[in-house]
Amino acid sequence: MDILIPQNWTPKEIDRANTKRVEFRRNPYTSGVANLDNMIALDKAVILCPADARKFSPKRARYCVHPAANLRRVVGDCDVCKERGLSFLFICEKDALEERKKVEKFNRAREYGFLYKG
Repeated sequence: MDILIPQNWTPKEIDRANTKRVEFRRNPYTSGVANLDNMIALDKAVILCPADARKFSPKRARYCVHPAANLRRVVGDCDVCKERGLSFLFICEKDALEERKKVEKFNRAREYGFLYKG
């Protein structure tokens, strides 16, 4: 399925329209597990309550708990059962690797600034 593109759209607007078209939209008839599967297929962050987190296999889905200690537990709606409360935040492994690299780069820059402060 293609979208019709007006002549005056920029490439960024075209990409945004394609993303909206492809992105999964949950409807009232979609089960929680189907919603979770679609979010995993799109490599989106997943919030799971403790009950659903025990059932979820992050290794099989190539996901892991957020590397930042203050973001491992968040308050939000579970993506499976929609129960609001203290939940676990899982992100895709490639996003987790980028987050770890950001922290390492920051620590390296901080150490360099501390050593050569003058």
